[in-house]
Amino acid sequence: MTIAIFLELLNYETVLLFGIFVSISFAGVKITRKNRWGVLLFCSATTLVQLLLFLLLGKEITAKLYPLFVHLPLILFLVYYSKVPPLMASSAVFAAYLCCQTRRWLGSLILLVFDDVAFWYSMQIIATVPLYYLLTQYVAEPVQSLMKQSGRAQFLFGIVPFFYYCFDYMTTVYSDILYKGSQVAVEFMPSLLSIAYFIFVLLIASELQQRSKVKINQQLLEIQINQAAKELENLRQSQVQAAIYRHDFRHHLRYLDTHLQSGEFQQAREYIRQLDHTLEASEIKRFCENETINLILSSYASFAEHAGIRFETKVNLSREALEQRSSLDCCVILGNLLENALEASKQVKLDPFIYVEAKQQNGKLFCQVKNNYSEVVQFDGNYPVTHKTGHGLGIKSIVMTVEKLNGFVEFKLEKGLFVAQLMI
Repeated sequence: MTIAIFLELLNYETVLLFGIFVSISFAGVKITRKNRWGVLLFCSATTLVQLLLFLLLGKEITAKLYPLFVHLPLILFLVYYSKVPPLMASSAVFAAYLCCQTRRWLGSLILLVFDDVAFWYSMQIIATVPLYYLLTQYVAEPVQSLMKQSGRAQFLFGIVPFFYYCFDYMTTVYSDILYKGSQVAVEFMPSLLSIAYFIFVLLIASELQQRSKVKINQQLLEIQINQAAKELENLRQSQVQAAIYRHDFRHHLRYLDTHLQSGEFQQAREYIRQLDHTLEASEIKRFCENETINLILSSYASFAEHAGIRFETKVNLSREALEQRSSLDCCVILGNLLENALEASKQVKLDPFIYVEAKQQNGKLFCQVKNNYSEVVQFDGNYPVTHKTGHGLGIKSIVMTVEKLNGFVEFKLEKGLFVAQLMI
C-alpha cells in the first residue's frame, strides 16, 4: 500500500468521523453514557461499511453510495436513537456536509502549490482538528439555539446546505460537469445561492414579523397582569379599610353622641352622611368564599350598579379553588370578560344585564359570562373583533392567558346574548 493510498483511506475515515460528530454537535445531542456507546457503535459500523465498499468496489462507487450508507443512516440515527426532530436532524447533517468543504478547499489550495495528492490528503487531515474545535466551541451552540426555536428556523438553517449538497453530488460525484468547466454547472451554483438567499430573506422576514407580533402580545399581557395586580391590591385595601371602619364603629358612635349631647345636630347629620358614604364606598359584597373571585365580582358589581345594569351571579367556588392557578391570571381573564360585558351592556337601553356563573368541575374551573348587547358583534374566526381604537386588547389577553393555562375559551352569540365560556 502506497503512502498516497494510506492517506486517502485515513482522509476518508477522518472526514467520516468529522461529519458525524459535527452533525451530532449541531443537533444538540448531549453526550451521555448511553449516547456515547450509541455513537461509538454507529461510527464503528459506518467505518466498517465504508472500508469494505472502498476495497471491494473502489473509490468512485463508494463516493456515489455515500449518502445511502452514511448520511441517511446518520439522519435516522439522530431521529430514532437520539430523539432529534427529523427536520432538525436533516439540517444538522447537511450543514455538517457543508462544513466538510472547507477541509477539501484547503487541501486543493495545497495541491495547487505542491501538485502532490499526498499533500492534498495530509492538509485535509491536519485541518480537521482545528476546524472541528472552532465549530464545536463557537458555532454549535448558536446553531442549536436557532434550530430549537421552531420548525421554520430548522428549515431556514438547512435550506442553503441542502441546495449545496444536491449541487455537489450532481456535478462532482454523479457527474464531472463542474470540473469540465461547463457553463451550465458553473453558473448554476451562483444562481442557486441567489434563489436560496432570497427564499431565506423572505422566510426570515416572516419569522421576525411573527416574533414581533408575539412580543407585542406578550407586552400587552404583561400590562394587563400588572394592572390586574394593582386592581387586586386596591380591592384588598378597600376590604381592609372596611374592616377598620367596622372595628372603629364604637368610636364613631361616641363622637356622634358628643355632638348630640351638645345639641350640634347639623354637625352630627353631616358626620353621618360622610360615614355612610365612606362605608358604602368600601363595602365588599360576598359572592363566594374565594377571595380573588369575590374581590373581582364585588368591584364590577359596583360598577354595574352605578351604570344601572342588572348584575346576577351563580358562583360556587371554595377558598381553595385557585390553588393550582395564579390569582393574577384569573384576574386578567375574569376582569377582561366583565369589563367587555360592562361596556357592551352600557349601550343597551332596555334592561341591560350581566350574568356570571362559575364553578369547579372535575378539578377544572368553569366560568361563563353572559350579557345583552345592542351593537353588531363581528367575529374573525372564533374570536370577536372590534375596529375601535384602543379596544380589542381584552380578548387577546383572555385568549393568551387561557392558552398559557392549557385551557379553552369560546365566544358565541346565543338568543340575543353574547356568551363567553371557558375552562382552565
